[in-house]
Order: sequence, then C-alpha cells, then structure tokens
Amino acid sequence: MFKHLLSSDTVEIDAPVQRAWDILVDVERYGEWNPFTPRVATDFGIGSRVDLYAMIGPVALKQVERIEVADPPHRLVWTTTMGHRLLLFARREQLLETAGEGRCRYRTTDAFSGLLTPLVALFFGGLVRRGFNSVARGLKARAEAG
Repeated sequence: MFKHLLSSDTVEIDAPVQRAWDILVDVERYGEWNPFTPRVATDFGIGSRVDLYAMIGPVALKQVERIEVADPPHRLVWTTTMGHRLLLFARREQLLETAGEGRCRYRTTDAFSGLLTPLVALFFGGLVRRGFNSVARGLKARAEAG
C-alpha cells in the first residue's frame, strides 16, 4: 500500500495554547483568517461530519470528513476516505503544544494511504503543503493579534 505524509512548517506562536485552540475550533470565523480552508462546518463530536471547503489553487473543493479526535487544547484529527479506503484514506492532524510561558507551537500533517496516494502527492502535494503553511501563518497572526 502507498503512503505519503504532508506537513506544514512548525510555527511558533506568541500566544497561549488555549487562545490558539479557541481560534482553531471557531469554524464560524475561519473565513477571517484561514485562506486554505475558509469554510468549515462541524460540531467537533467524535464521529461527527466535517464539511470542509479547501482552496486547492484557484479551485474550491468540498471534502466530507469525520472527527476522530478532539483533545482540547492540543490535538484535532479528522479523516476522509475517497471511494474505498484502499483507494485513498487521509488523516489530518492539527497539533498545538505549549512552548513556554504564554507561547505555543502549531503544526498540521496529513497522512495519505491507498492506491491513489502517489497521484495525490504528485499533483496536489505542493498545493496542500502551501495551504497548510498558510493556515499556520494565519493562525499565528490571529492568535498574536489578541
């Protein structure tokens, strides 16, 4: 089975981890700071549906995902399957960790597996990584603005 891991840069945020978490789970306001996923709808319950609208280059793409982990204020995980799990499975993990008094770090990863993984990595990997980095920078700017 093919596997591929995409990740953002780790971003240092000059704000408490709880502030960054509160921004990360306030999906109603994503359009104000998140250029990669400007619209998300979910209630964050384990197993709940996530309607995620991602900007893949100039194209808005709707993904339907499921919440797997919501561990405030440190970890949020959602997954999706395209067709059958053997074709494509993706697990996105967003991590926040305390980095000293009033500071935290953010990083997101997407682990892909399945037969379509090489094609996804080749055609969309760079766009997704840039998108993830834009989320990290947007979260940093929003959290540091207070």
